Amino acid sequence: MKRTAWTVIIVLAAAAAAIAALDPAAAGQVSRFAGGESHGRIYELATTLEQQATALAKESFEHFKGWNGAISDQEQAILFRSESFVASCRLFLRFAEGQSDFYRPDFLRTSLYNAFAWLTASFSELENEMRQGNVMPYVLSDCRNLLDRMEREFRGWASPDNLAYLDGHYVKAADASVYLIQRQGPGQYIRRPFKSLESLFRYNYDADRGKDPWKFLVEVSEDTLRKMKSGAMVGLTFEGQMIIEQGSRPNRPVYRIENGRKRGLTRADLVNRFGGWGRVFEVPREVIDAYAEGAPIDK
Repeated sequence: MKRTAWTVIIVLAAAAAAIAALDPAAAGQVSRFAGGESHGRIYELATTLEQQATALAKESFEHFKGWNGAISDQEQAILFRSESFVASCRLFLRFAEGQSDFYRPDFLRTSLYNAFAWLTASFSELENEMRQGNVMPYVLSDCRNLLDRMEREFRGWASPDNLAYLDGHYVKAADASVYLIQRQGPGQYIRRPFKSLESLFRYNYDADRGKDPWKFLVEVSEDTLRKMKSGAMVGLTFEGQMIIEQGSRPNRPVYRIENGRKRGLTRADLVNRFGGWGRVFEVPREVIDAYAEGAPIDK
């Protein structure tokens, strides 16, 4: 598409957003939203998104209409997906209004996020068609950025059924399996099972979250788990590292894991040889017991 046309769209959309941000009256409207400031900001972002999606669909139509007097199946697919995304934006905007007869206040966040998931799915379909047609206008990237910003607002609404909030958390359901939730794109999340308790603790240390992963655990329903596709298993271990049992009991042995076995360090000065006490990981006794005994390290 012509760069000039897309540039005009971007400038107009940016100007509209800037005016809204400077308008005290508009800012004061946030208080009328049942979900508070995050809800209000989501509505404002949705308003800008609807404007950009409308401009995108219009320019797509005008561009392909004047292209050699013919239109391919792929180009038609782009047009239909563009119109579908506009319709999704308009419906989401209606749902996100401060007063809605669709959502009870106690289910507002959950219901609105579910609507957001449908919105992001519509965007993904449009993005895929444009990528296949080798048509990637700048405004498409702007739409993605708006969706990302909306999702960050959802993340602030803490709830075990809010996928945006669960991003980066560990979750478990009825079967007691523990999963890591990771975002793949707007509205798209996967659940990665931990292979073992050891994998959970090692991941938590690698993420600089300290020695207590349970602070980041959220219990969720089976319905919530089913909303996410399963991802690759997290199978980290403490191979090549030093571990010690959690607790305050004196004279707890320190082990180094080598070739799948635990080798006890016979002297305290050996800890420094392998990196010092800052490299000794505290783990549950269950993790230590899972390793077979190896020859002690005495020199």
